[in-house]
Amino acid sequence: MTGLGWMFGKDLPLVSLTFARGLTALQLLERMGADAATVAVRDQDDFHDEFASRLFETDAYVVSAGRWGDWAWAWEHASWRCVEDTRLITDVSQGTAAVALHFSEGPATFWYAEDGQLLTAYSTEASPGLEDFIGGAPSRFDSELRKHGADPETNEYGPLSARALFLRLAEGLGAGLAQDDLDTAPVLSAQLTAR
Repeated sequence: MTGLGWMFGKDLPLVSLTFARGLTALQLLERMGADAATVAVRDQDDFHDEFASRLFETDAYVVSAGRWGDWAWAWEHASWRCVEDTRLITDVSQGTAAVALHFSEGPATFWYAEDGQLLTAYSTEASPGLEDFIGGAPSRFDSELRKHGADPETNEYGPLSARALFLRLAEGLGAGLAQDDLDTAPVLSAQLTAR
């Protein structure tokens, strides 16, 4: 199974994921601004017992985190801080590379950053002013997009949905997340502090 293959075609109404290469899950949570008092390895029962009252509040910023290969991942359960503000991905990417994926019932977003700079951003929704933050490599993934039948010049996604296309871009970098880590295994979890 590929790193994100279990997500293809799955009905996931909200996906907010941040990945960072070469970091531990704890380092990723620290860079995302986790409240140190809430960081712990919890099994699924303990996780739900502790966060049940806040789990589905968009401003509670409850996250689970783990590692897949060389990449740490953090899943926001009801929020989308990963794409609310470019500072999160730029902070996370200091000295490494980071990816943010966000999907809701409508929009889909893929951001890629290195060394504190957002280099590439794709979104199915217009993001006014976002182009002001994109640096160095806005076309970095054009060949990958074309390989999957998309046309970056016309923003046509080809035979894949934007969600599937963005998952493939992240997976092509080596990012992943085991479904068991999200659903059944004990993993690191925390609540992010307000920014």
